[in-house]
Amino acid sequence: MIEIDAPLRVERPDDHVARVTYDRPDAMNAYNEPLLRGAVEVFERLDERDEVRAIVLTGAGDAFCAGVDLRDMPLTPEMEFAEYETGLGLFQNVVRTIRGIDTPVIAAVNGYALGAGCDTALACDFRIVSDEAVIGETFIDVGFVPGDGGAFLLPRLIGEARAKELIFTGRKLEGEEIVEWDLAREQVAADDLLTAAAEFAAQLADQPPIALAQSKRLVNGSFDVGIDRALADATRAQRICSQTRDHAEAVAAFQDDREPEFEGR
Repeated sequence: MIEIDAPLRVERPDDHVARVTYDRPDAMNAYNEPLLRGAVEVFERLDERDEVRAIVLTGAGDAFCAGVDLRDMPLTPEMEFAEYETGLGLFQNVVRTIRGIDTPVIAAVNGYALGAGCDTALACDFRIVSDEAVIGETFIDVGFVPGDGGAFLLPRLIGEARAKELIFTGRKLEGEEIVEWDLAREQVAADDLLTAAAEFAAQLADQPPIALAQSKRLVNGSFDVGIDRALADATRAQRICSQTRDHAEAVAAFQDDREPEFEGR
């Protein structure tokens, strides 16, 4: 489907669903520079494809993504600040891309999602976890801060106090506990994870794509604007949607008492 010169795979479990798999199982899918750059490229390229309406992200083997590969890091303390900023920006670009593309992304967390891997999962629009999943903002364990967006994303998902607890202590959440902390929509058996994620992705893919993309933009931007700006943004988005064929199809389907067939136009 898409060929990327990076340690990841792209598959199509459904007509309108793509699955991206980080494929460094021997390194627990930890980030190195090729994976960081490849992830951004693949998400951007999938977002450009009209037939792809939802994306599932997972990891090969026993981990989702265990953070940074300490043996192959794209940044070191000895770097000049500008160079360090560029290196850390490789990690931040993954989060920025997932948040910024129109296509919804579901993290299928199959094992360890730690540090930068945790932040990647948090950047996704939804998370489904297996009973073997472990999520943790483990930066404090190595004397770091969440440099990849965790301090921005986590409070928005679970509130300030809970976010501080996880960030300040490095505590890891496992299995059903991840759902109890509102970090995942559901927890399933490991063998059922990819099926559950693909089924939920297919539900999203059945929605009108333009309205879905506009809704993602409105929600993602809602914490950073006041109510007047939010309402103005909603007006523009609603106007865009009102002029789509999918809106006309939804109205016609309602009047005809049938299921709509959306085309993304």
